[in-house]
Amino acid sequence: MSELASSDTGIIQEVDVREERYFGLTPTAWVQVGTLGLLFLVAFLICLRRLWLKTNPISGDANWSHAICVPVIGLYYLYAHRREFINTPVVASWSALPIIPFGILLFGYGIYPGQNDFVKDAGMVTTLFGLAAFLAGWRMMKVLWFPILFLVCALPWPPLVYSAVALPLQELAAQVAVFVLRISGVNAFFNGTKIFMEGFQGELRTLNVAEACAGLRSLMTFITIGAAMAFLSARPLWQKIVVTVSAVPIAIFCNVMRVSGQGLLDHYWSREWSQGFAHQFAGMVMLIPAFFLLLLIGWLLDRIFVEVMPVTDDGGVAVAEAVAKLEAAAAASGTPIIVPPQRSHNTIRRSKKRLRPQPPGGPPAAASGSPAGPNDGAQPASKDPEAKA
Repeated sequence: MSELASSDTGIIQEVDVREERYFGLTPTAWVQVGTLGLLFLVAFLICLRRLWLKTNPISGDANWSHAICVPVIGLYYLYAHRREFINTPVVASWSALPIIPFGILLFGYGIYPGQNDFVKDAGMVTTLFGLAAFLAGWRMMKVLWFPILFLVCALPWPPLVYSAVALPLQELAAQVAVFVLRISGVNAFFNGTKIFMEGFQGELRTLNVAEACAGLRSLMTFITIGAAMAFLSARPLWQKIVVTVSAVPIAIFCNVMRVSGQGLLDHYWSREWSQGFAHQFAGMVMLIPAFFLLLLIGWLLDRIFVEVMPVTDDGGVAVAEAVAKLEAAAAASGTPIIVPPQRSHNTIRRSKKRLRPQPPGGPPAAASGSPAGPNDGAQPASKDPEAKA
């Protein structure tokens, strides 16, 4: 803000009085954010309590135990982009105001007549997005959009949707497992989600690919890991989307390999071992190849697609975006970088003539008192009078 101050000479001067900022916001703005945040918690307290009981890693549903990591990753994303967050001006955007009542109406529809917990949770996230866009502005949302929308990965699916997605994955796991068993020398066939195989001593054994073995738990976990790896890196947006989407086939592949491995353990080892400790341990082990497959996708993108920096009309190279990406990557990894000062291309002069090779003794010294000429590198003229004739 600015104030008018009068000096001894009677001249009115404008004095710029700036309020101190903390993490890009003034104390008044922080009070407003805290007040609205408290009202948000009170309004959606029932939703938040239900989500905690459903997704906490201690007593919640094991299929959604990864949800506790989603807000932590979002906070780390803000920390990695703290410079951009602090330097971006906070300007309220009235165009984002309609998002807030839309989110509240969506939340109300989830209560009645929808009676759907996922719709209520989606309304809560939509309201949070609208509040952030309205208070901070669309320029700030370039930083805030990912941590807010990333919260969708922590929302449990409706039971009908969960079952509808699980059934095709169960059948796919049974088909692939039977194929792996056959090429391994085991007689097997499937019917729906059940696998019928010949035991080690010739008896018939039945393996049921239950809903818990459909891979939805690993699917949501791998999508969360893939999105975190993608958006915490300094990649173009389309590459981040590719890495995130690639987590879906990777999760399906790892799950069918797990089911196939359990069938082989049941045939060559024992049923108790395949359905006991190995059943739980195999799900955790599959995280390792899935993680390296995601790294492989990123490595292939880096090798196949090389980003070319544009050249400006005056011959200089636009390096501002490259420097910003390097700073973002350094902030994410915690490794400082040193960017050399940029020089104008006008200060770099290139000689149009080739340099002549110098003799082993070095270039000859120019005669004292005479200016250096273009033939300074030539051999000096002989002082012998006969040579002059």
